[in-house]
Amino acid sequence: MDAQIPLRMGNTGISLLTWLFVSFLPISAKADLAKQHQAFERVMLPGGRAALMGGAYTALSSDPAGLLYNPAGVSFSEQNQISLNSWSNFRSQTVYEGAVLGRDFQENSTTRFGGFVGGLFQHKPFTLGYLIATPDNRKINQDDVFTDLSSTEGEVKNFTRIHQETSTHDLFGASLALKIGSSWSIGGLALFYDRTIESMDYQQVEYNGGQTLVQETKVKVGNNGLMGSIGLSFKGEDVSLGLSTRVGQPLLDKGHLNLNSVSYPQSSSAPVITTFASDDYSDDAELIPPVTRLGIAYHPSSFFLLSTDLNYSSQLASNNTSPDRQAVLNYAVGFEVGPQNYKLLAGFFTNNSLFPNVRGTAINERVHLDYIGRSGGISIATKGFDL
Repeated sequence: MDAQIPLRMGNTGISLLTWLFVSFLPISAKADLAKQHQAFERVMLPGGRAALMGGAYTALSSDPAGLLYNPAGVSFSEQNQISLNSWSNFRSQTVYEGAVLGRDFQENSTTRFGGFVGGLFQHKPFTLGYLIATPDNRKINQDDVFTDLSSTEGEVKNFTRIHQETSTHDLFGASLALKIGSSWSIGGLALFYDRTIESMDYQQVEYNGGQTLVQETKVKVGNNGLMGSIGLSFKGEDVSLGLSTRVGQPLLDKGHLNLNSVSYPQSSSAPVITTFASDDYSDDAELIPPVTRLGIAYHPSSFFLLSTDLNYSSQLASNNTSPDRQAVLNYAVGFEVGPQNYKLLAGFFTNNSLFPNVRGTAINERVHLDYIGRSGGISIATKGFDL
């Protein structure tokens, strides 16, 4: 993945005055992938069958993982179910092209995602469901050193940046679906979410002439709240339809910011020390844009199924220093082919950032990353067990 971040120092280097000014700003230019939004979980697709079909699951949703796509679809489950998805490890590298005088930042992350436990219990015409999921458990590390950037007096000679970040995101919820006749159902899902993020950012700038700036920022943020989803589902002989919408309401946003800055305006002068601490840090207050999902599935026989999804995240204004979330449309296409007990599944999906595009004219802009994903696998089913 490649992205651009407007941390460029210019062709002639950045002035000491600018760096002193920047040193008093919270460092919000971190990648912070886990915090970009809750609307459409980045990269992670919950569920086994749903994930293999690229998340094109709103018109199907007939297993516990379907609760996150459309809580109405579970009415068409043929039996009581318990579903378990194992943990998975995901490694990625993000490159910020030309961030420092044409040289790239490189940021590595390790993510454990896919943890999911859920169940369905039927008492016709009602279906009860529950889920416990961890959409994100991420560790990010960046350790970049740039030397010999310039030999001109007063300009940047060496630049060091270390960024470390950990985040967790957990969901707990229960659902109720009602089957209406043989083809229709309605359903609702209530979720409690809990998210914790801790990050440390260290920067050191050395200038030709002896001037030095050292800055360290530590941020710890906790968020929890409620999310609710309602859905409508139709299952016909050859075609299935699904429609759902999800909204969220933060209950508690708490944060702590600690900023330490040491600068030497001249090589022989005494250091200028700046410290700042706040237990009311609101830059990372949770924003949960409403999401509407529409799905259509075509299944002319038990041998073949084609499913598509459209997911629309609404625009949402921020009441803090975090940028507004823009309206985003994502789509997914998945198929399933094979005899009854053995299926080949594959999918294609997008996952676009709700942050605006990077303008390149300001500092501390949030990173904009758009994903395109592909998935595939094999399903083996018996009378009482699916793998």
